[in-house]
Amino acid sequence: MGRKGSRYTLEEKLFYIGLLQDGTANPHQIESQYGVKHDQVKQWLERYQIRGVDGLKRTTKQQYSKEFKLGVIQEYLAGDTSYSELTRKYEVSNVGVISQWVSRYTSGKLLDSSSTRRRPRLKNGRKTTKLERIEIAEWTIAHEKHYTEAANHFEVSYGQVYSWVNKYEKDGADGLADRRGKAKEDNGHLSELEKKDLEIKRLKARLEYVSTEAAILKKLQEIERKDAPNKNIKPFKHSPKK
Repeated sequence: MGRKGSRYTLEEKLFYIGLLQDGTANPHQIESQYGVKHDQVKQWLERYQIRGVDGLKRTTKQQYSKEFKLGVIQEYLAGDTSYSELTRKYEVSNVGVISQWVSRYTSGKLLDSSSTRRRPRLKNGRKTTKLERIEIAEWTIAHEKHYTEAANHFEVSYGQVYSWVNKYEKDGADGLADRRGKAKEDNGHLSELEKKDLEIKRLKARLEYVSTEAAILKKLQEIERKDAPNKNIKPFKHSPKK
């Protein structure tokens, strides 16, 4: 009934799923007897369990939003999963699609919701010292992980910023040492002066971000006070008390 290397009908998929569910055969036995890859059969079963028959129907070429792609990429970069697992979990057409997203993301290219339109690249990566990488990671964390803003501010790539923040949160400053080839001069221990300088910059970055948020909140308060008499708007409940 199965035909290796060909497309399968909905009826065929349900047939193989039925063999699994009633215990007649396991995925490897189905592959041996019918020529259907065991991974494919398991994928059909997972989709059927999640979405029922709709999960087995053919669809037109899927378009994925930028937000969806970013979520999948970040889950992969966080570790503890593989392209194959993510492909099954999110019903992406094949592992090559996710691999391409990750490649574009880590090389600093923009993710696009459409696979046909071309977009300008983000800033290219550049060489940095360990001290710079620590400063960039701390600045980004202080600014609620606004990676694009950090990339523009320090003139590095989005992928570099994301990678440095991830390593810094996992292994601290030591995680940002350049271990390619021979040890670089900047990979030694930071001096007390350098540590103090970094701490000052981190605190300044956080203060700058919080001050900006406070200014926006204050502006929102002013707008609400002006509009409240005419529109019967209740004051913003999260506004800070004076």
